[in-house]
Amino acid sequence: MITETSESVERRLIHQRRVTCSGFARSDGTWDIEGHLIDTVTESVELVTGTIAPGEPMHEMRLCITIDLEMRIIDAQARTLHGPYPVCGEINATYRSLIGLQIKPGFTQLVKRQFRDELGCTHLNELLPPMATAAFQLLLPIWAQMGKPFNMVGGCHALRFDGDIVRKYFPDQFRAPD
Repeated sequence: MITETSESVERRLIHQRRVTCSGFARSDGTWDIEGHLIDTVTESVELVTGTIAPGEPMHEMRLCITIDLEMRIIDAQARTLHGPYPVCGEINATYRSLIGLQIKPGFTQLVKRQFRDELGCTHLNELLPPMATAAFQLLLPIWAQMGKPFNMVGGCHALRFDGDIVRKYFPDQFRAPD
């Protein structure tokens, strides 16, 4: 596959990583966030354990966390469907230790420490930050329906304390620029 950039420089796709996160309402009143990471290559890759053929996954991992309304993780399941080494999936059960953690500010730093280096899988770890964001996106409208809107003011450029959006929609939190 050959594509062109805006500068019309020819280029060839070698590697593609896809990360998706999906949120599901469960019949028991909790929610599942499922993360999926898949790496594929367009040319054969020779590894010490064998050859990855074009189009075949080099990595394919799934991580599913079940959360409650307070974003506490009540279940966690990791699966390694494809890995470059036969032992890659041996770490999956370690991700059960996510149970009991709450997704809140500092979550990403906490899990990076918890699963650092040999204590985790780089690729499963990479799923956790976007899954945490997906959990917020999933529950925001549910909290709003319950009359518990989540305050994101100060959390991004659009919602900066001295910005027009905050001035217009959240005037009680607006701070004039210095």
